[in-house]
Amino acid sequence: MPLSAEDIRRGFTALSAELARRGEHGQMAIAGGAALVMLFNARLTTKDVDAYFLQPEPARVREAVVKVARELELPEDWLNDSAKGYFVGVSEGDVVYESESLLVRAVSTEQLLGMKLAAWRDAIDRADARLLLSQLEGSAEQTWAQVEPFVPRGQVDKASYAFDDLWEAMYGPSRSR
Repeated sequence: MPLSAEDIRRGFTALSAELARRGEHGQMAIAGGAALVMLFNARLTTKDVDAYFLQPEPARVREAVVKVARELELPEDWLNDSAKGYFVGVSEGDVVYESESLLVRAVSTEQLLGMKLAAWRDAIDRADARLLLSQLEGSAEQTWAQVEPFVPRGQVDKASYAFDDLWEAMYGPSRSR
């Protein structure tokens, strides 16, 4: 079931209420398609919300997420941390949801781009990466220097080649290999 920005906000509101009921405060960072939907209206929907759970501990967040999914008739994995292998640290981007019991930030544009370049799977990743790159300023070398720290070590070569292809498609050749 595709999730719109409104579906995601509704889910966060219900999650906030569930955390409050449990006497807990949640904090997480989101990335992927959900961040692009929430921050840039890059597309109308995403398949899920990729997150890094900062607090409370991930198992407790997952329990609350499943309860919310049942209440709102969302897929059980509407909000998940299965992309955590693509997180190299957690940067602080814009706040996308805030209540007394839940704070949700997107990761920075640089981190979003690094994660997209590391995944580099399909036309959606390419379109998302194009949008993210257009948000950043600087030469190819300067931009890569801002993005590269967020690329998982095992994906640096793949991401670097993807970055070069993307830069060339958008701005022409610029980096030497």
